[in-house]
Amino acid sequence: MEIKAVLFDCDGLMFDTEIIAQQIWRDGAREYGVTLPPDFFEHITGAGGQDLLDYIGGIPGAAELLKVNRKKRFDLDFWSSIHTDCLNRPGLPELFVWLNQNGYKIAVCSSSALAYVKALIATCSTKLEYDVIICGDMVKHAKPDPEIFLRGAEELGVDPENCMVLEDSKQGILAARAAGMHRCFIPDTITPDEVMKEALEFETPSLFEVITLLESLQVKE
Repeated sequence: MEIKAVLFDCDGLMFDTEIIAQQIWRDGAREYGVTLPPDFFEHITGAGGQDLLDYIGGIPGAAELLKVNRKKRFDLDFWSSIHTDCLNRPGLPELFVWLNQNGYKIAVCSSSALAYVKALIATCSTKLEYDVIICGDMVKHAKPDPEIFLRGAEELGVDPENCMVLEDSKQGILAARAAGMHRCFIPDTITPDEVMKEALEFETPSLFEVITLLESLQVKE
């Protein structure tokens, strides 16, 4: 196995935003009298596009709540006002520095919009140097469709089998598998179900340990 590129999800993987997003949903559901299914966050975390809208549309009152929550969830002024480094997941800057020092190509592949993702990246005091950024408003199909990862690999000039995807969501892990890429799960708010467990290849407790994982996978000359 030769890994030449690492593809990062953003929310919940690079930055600790999913807990805030879930609280926005819970607060809104209480205010508007919407009952969220027990597995609601498993379905929506990392998802987007028509699949997300179809799922939300099947929950009474959730479609209108989605419109309200999106304004709060993706308020750029709010995210830009966050104190420096408060959102960093453990090991984020260290992993980026190590990847750059060791010749890996890097892509950020997020279901969220480009302006929002760049606002989050700007909250990190360490300059996160990457080669490519692909966001949800730049592709036609959302995760679990593999389009976003395949486009990232194409723009990096790296074959899918030489890519490692880092993800915290079921939708992202399934998309990475569909893309024919190696995949590592870094837990955040989602507990893997049986479908996700079957799709997992690697798991590390944080981004710090991804360095050790990649070192162990390096092709020996």
